[in-house]
Amino acid sequence: MAAWQLLLLAAYELRAGSLLTNAQRRAGLRHLQTGGPARRSSTIAMVASVPKHDKPSSSAPLELVAALKLAVDDRRRVDELVTCFDYSGSVEVDGRQYVGQGAVKRFFHALFLDANVHDLTLLGGDEASMAKGDLYLLLETGAGPRQLLLRPVFTGGLVASLSLRETVVPPGAAPLFSPALQSAPDSSTGPDGPAWETFDGRVRQRIWRRTDLFAAGNTFLKDTLELSTGRIILIVDATVWALYGPKMDAWAASVDLILDAVVAPGNEDQKTMETFCFLLDELKRVDPLRRSEPVLAVGGGVLTDTTGFACACWRRGVPWCRLPTTLLGMVDASVGIKVAINYHRKNGVGHFFSPLHTFVDSSFLGTLPLPEIRSGVGEIMKAALVHDVRLWELMQEHGPRLIRERFMDSVEADAVIKISVDAMLQCIGPDLWEEALLRPMDFGHSFSRTLEADERFQLRHGEAVAIDCVFSSLLAEQKGILPSQQADALLALYARLGLPCSIAGITAETYKRARDEIVVHRDGLLRAPLPAGIGSCNYVDDISDAEIERAFERLQDFMRANPEVLWDPSKSFNAPGAN
Repeated sequence: MAAWQLLLLAAYELRAGSLLTNAQRRAGLRHLQTGGPARRSSTIAMVASVPKHDKPSSSAPLELVAALKLAVDDRRRVDELVTCFDYSGSVEVDGRQYVGQGAVKRFFHALFLDANVHDLTLLGGDEASMAKGDLYLLLETGAGPRQLLLRPVFTGGLVASLSLRETVVPPGAAPLFSPALQSAPDSSTGPDGPAWETFDGRVRQRIWRRTDLFAAGNTFLKDTLELSTGRIILIVDATVWALYGPKMDAWAASVDLILDAVVAPGNEDQKTMETFCFLLDELKRVDPLRRSEPVLAVGGGVLTDTTGFACACWRRGVPWCRLPTTLLGMVDASVGIKVAINYHRKNGVGHFFSPLHTFVDSSFLGTLPLPEIRSGVGEIMKAALVHDVRLWELMQEHGPRLIRERFMDSVEADAVIKISVDAMLQCIGPDLWEEALLRPMDFGHSFSRTLEADERFQLRHGEAVAIDCVFSSLLAEQKGILPSQQADALLALYARLGLPCSIAGITAETYKRARDEIVVHRDGLLRAPLPAGIGSCNYVDDISDAEIERAFERLQDFMRANPEVLWDPSKSFNAPGAN
């Protein structure tokens, strides 16, 4: 067997190593073992040429082929194929582009399904041709023999772009590729334009960074929302209204607007069907014009999530915008388009519904209670651990001070907020509909869903994420993915930042149950993101009971020496004086 064949076999076996995890076997997920689609006998010949000028790593083309074969063998593994691409990587076919990991996944899924592709073989070639990057692939398919030319361009070992051209079309053959759907973020914004943009295929969301938007005479909101009726409809968090209601009334009068305010609850335990129905009734009352009066949601993530879902449902969708007033809402919820309420489970009923605009105004942080600030820091640390080491460095050096100052009025605070939003945009901006199921920003969300749903704990979202990040990092240490020195540094930094590492009542059995529950949400595979060294991410499909028990004992040892990181329900969002 040639050296390149051995490398390909090794790459394939590495990716295919755990198609069915121990957790899934315990859960009895027998459907994961069923075979693929019925086979038909015909072939597609594929020629892949890696441009010489890009100088990819020698293994990158073979890893791409191995991922293609794995996805053909098990279509659920298209997500692994997608991870060969950069976050904003693209596929180009006959002048049409599929931009971003979500669109790339749609493309390959359609190709494998529509053409009934059921086998893939890398054809022969000598070492010299392999060195030039010429790869010949044979696909068995129901679509008849096809010859394709593939030209991948690699950046840092990932596919930045991949062009495909069909060179031989069998007579009478059906089209091989589906029409393109582009979903690339637009970064061509000037100094007066939005700081960021996203595009979900229908709505282009503009994300603005401005300060003191409700200052008297400030017409930015009025102008940006293009209000022409003399009225602005606000759905505002009750706590925010108590603090800023008079200022908002005065602002509206100063810019010649009538303020029609809906005051709604925004606590963690009020993201409910009752709140949702209340908002529907209020939307009926204020009766916004279909396009000319976008609703502006002002509050934390609970308020903006619930308002967005109500707007998605009222009259099959009325335009909305959001202005997050919490640190968590600014650094985590300001990019995505998911809206939901809790019903039978965390975010059990919801939709994807993009706002027209998001406004990041840090002037609201000055009145935010410190527990809410720390909740936002839980999400900041998530991005630091698996995506951007700059956040880790900033929080190491300045974190305690930034928390005391509530991320106000400093260059470092501005940098942390900006880099956090950048991280979310880079990771989820190209795939707002979450079609790719391996996402680094799912770090901190493998166990936290179960923790948030447990009424004994009553954790803020960012607190649950912080606890999850710590335990997931210790699991990464157990697997040899995260060096112990970095795990020690993580625990020490959490203690310095005043973040929780656990809360009374959590046991190793809690994490085992959470592991099994998240598999359902992730389409039958664990797909757990773990830090592979601070600032990088790996995914695993198997976390054993023994690994959970060892990580839990490691955490227990740390908490015995640092009891302040073990919280109790007196710090819950509903505890007297918690805020």
